[in-house]
Amino acid sequence: MNFQTNSTLCPLKVLVVNPLTPASQLTIVKILSGSVFGCNQLIDLILLVYSNEKPFAEAFKLELSGCAFSCNNSIEVSSNLPSLLDADVFCFMSNFTNPNKIDIEKINIDEQFDSLYLIIKVAHNLLGKCFTEEEMVDDAPTVLKKKNKSPKKHVKTIIVADGLATMDILVSLSKNVPTDIFFCPTAITGVAKSVLGDYLKVQCNLINDVHIWAANDEVLHAEVNTPIIVSDAVGDLPKCDWEAVGKDQLDSFNLDYTQFNASWMKKEFIEKVTTCASKNPYGCIYRAAEFAKTLRAIWVSRSSETGNKVYCNLGVISDGSLGTIKGYPYVLPVILFGDYWTVNKYLEDDTHLKQEIKRINKAVKDHHRKLIPYCKKFLEENILNNVFVRTDDESSLCTVLDNSTRSNN
Repeated sequence: MNFQTNSTLCPLKVLVVNPLTPASQLTIVKILSGSVFGCNQLIDLILLVYSNEKPFAEAFKLELSGCAFSCNNSIEVSSNLPSLLDADVFCFMSNFTNPNKIDIEKINIDEQFDSLYLIIKVAHNLLGKCFTEEEMVDDAPTVLKKKNKSPKKHVKTIIVADGLATMDILVSLSKNVPTDIFFCPTAITGVAKSVLGDYLKVQCNLINDVHIWAANDEVLHAEVNTPIIVSDAVGDLPKCDWEAVGKDQLDSFNLDYTQFNASWMKKEFIEKVTTCASKNPYGCIYRAAEFAKTLRAIWVSRSSETGNKVYCNLGVISDGSLGTIKGYPYVLPVILFGDYWTVNKYLEDDTHLKQEIKRINKAVKDHHRKLIPYCKKFLEENILNNVFVRTDDESSLCTVLDNSTRSNN
């Protein structure tokens, strides 16, 4: 009789910023239950909270420990500002009404102060550095060697925010942090499939892959792979020049080419998606589901031993592909492979897409130019001008998160 065993994976350090929100708690449950990083991946969880929130975080820690999740290796509650070396995965969950677009002129600072303060303060403390493989081993915490334990393996840092605006703040206020490690989920893919499924009266899983280019939930463009219905057989000689759907399939929808055609997809379809997405469906369950799905997609591409690629739409910091502005946040169709990603060049030469990207660029630039100066002013007035609280433990990071002091400005 043959017995096969798998060596235990080295624990993955996951730091969750603002873990007491309902969306964060649901995401944490998914992580510890194995539905994000896999059932064989142990998790060292760090809950980052304000110092006055520690009692609530400790109570949450006890509740999680009592659940006996299979992936739970350890749980730590901390108020020390983290560095980039303190975790493998950083999860930032805000309480912004819309994490993809913050209206500076209408922002309710009383409701969103704590979340904004926390994200800005942590971002300002993140400092990137280039390491050699030897330095990575030297700087990494000492790992006790146990039987059946695999050796410590460097994991390229993953930083996932809950939206484009949150991600923009993190990138803009951190220092020397590589931009290709920032990601955020998008709801637009699901919205687009839902809109098209409702219009055609078919299940969403029958809709082909959707590609999204977006500045936020209101300024976006979407394209659907052809045939639009995955099981559709498009004839070699269709009666019109649009080969996205076959005549028999169109007849089954009780539609004709005047009601469903390329022009409808370029205008009415985009308008319907924008209207639906701009209603802001960001309840805690939906946020957690999208957040966990994004983490899962990234991790699947990282952990694949066969080099499998993952095709999806994600919020990323642009590398300048497809005429987008390098260094700015977008939702783009990307291809994840290993520790890297690249923009999917689908429809790269399409004239209409190029015009849409120009429109998207304008929205991205306008929002960035309003948001980041506001955050830098917020940083100066509420953080830099206040005295940091120090810990007695010199071995830990000495800056403590405390929200008891606000600027009177």
